[in-house]
Amino acid sequence: MQNRPVPPPEQVHLYLIRKLGNPGDQVLGAAFHPSLSIIATTSGSGAVQLWELGTGSAQLLVKLHNTSLSAIACSPDGRLLAGGDGNGTLWLWDTRAWKPLQRPNSHRFAILAAAFSPDGQMLATSSLDGSAYLRGITIGSPSIALKGHTDVVESIAFHPAGQILATASQDGTVRLWQSPEGRPLTTLFQSQEWVTSVAFSPNGRWLACGLETGEVQIWGMQDGQLYRRLAGPRGGVLSLAFSPDSRLLTTGNEDSTARLWVVETGRSVATASGHEGAVSAVAFSLQTTRTLGTLSPQLTDANILLLATGSHDGTVRLWSVSVEP
Repeated sequence: MQNRPVPPPEQVHLYLIRKLGNPGDQVLGAAFHPSLSIIATTSGSGAVQLWELGTGSAQLLVKLHNTSLSAIACSPDGRLLAGGDGNGTLWLWDTRAWKPLQRPNSHRFAILAAAFSPDGQMLATSSLDGSAYLRGITIGSPSIALKGHTDVVESIAFHPAGQILATASQDGTVRLWQSPEGRPLTTLFQSQEWVTSVAFSPNGRWLACGLETGEVQIWGMQDGQLYRRLAGPRGGVLSLAFSPDSRLLTTGNEDSTARLWVVETGRSVATASGHEGAVSAVAFSLQTTRTLGTLSPQLTDANILLLATGSHDGTVRLWSVSVEP
């Protein structure tokens, strides 16, 4: 059952809380842990780091040599962290002790995106080699190839109901697949431009698709029709994230900014600026404001969200997003 739509916000205010990172490196991915005050990041230098939100301290989880780590995803129950490297290897960690698990067979070239299903039982990955796979999280589970794309598969995302998976490719298509079977459902649209990112809204109503031109298309999941176009800055959209209440969409852009949009109106309401490189990762925290109050007292307000932006400048910036009403 889908959640009822929430009225669009009247005003949105964005405030920088903290800057994390290692200038000189590139942040390629970022994912909040669903219950711990931690954000995990991947980098061009092949590192996965765990950042404690309250103190800003970092723990190095792994450092690879001669390759990058791009994809990062945390399971909904917080027990697993997945990362994909530039050699096509999928890494898994048990977050209870941050213990590495057996690495399943994966792709021939770099893994660009990873996503857990809402029930945490399936993991999907996409790659530079044009492939996408769906697999169970248990050791020995077979990999199901999602066949149809003819170029790099940039992004992958599960619908919140868990039965649909979306993939976005440089072949200009967004394809929908049945989960867990991996059966192709439809090609949502065909574009002349690369499709660089996809994200489902938490209420299940929308699928946002970012293009290399800076445009974002929002598609309705009930009727499969284009709902809205957002005309972003020149340069590609590298990352997308909906707010937990589905009212806002954040885009990470090649022009070093992240922009917040009201989904219902298509209005750009705030811009996160200050990065000195492309914003390759955006993510909203799903934690309660009470938990996040240890980071900043203002986050105890129920109408304030926590947003992370990760950039090729090597930093992650944490922002409070104040929504009125």
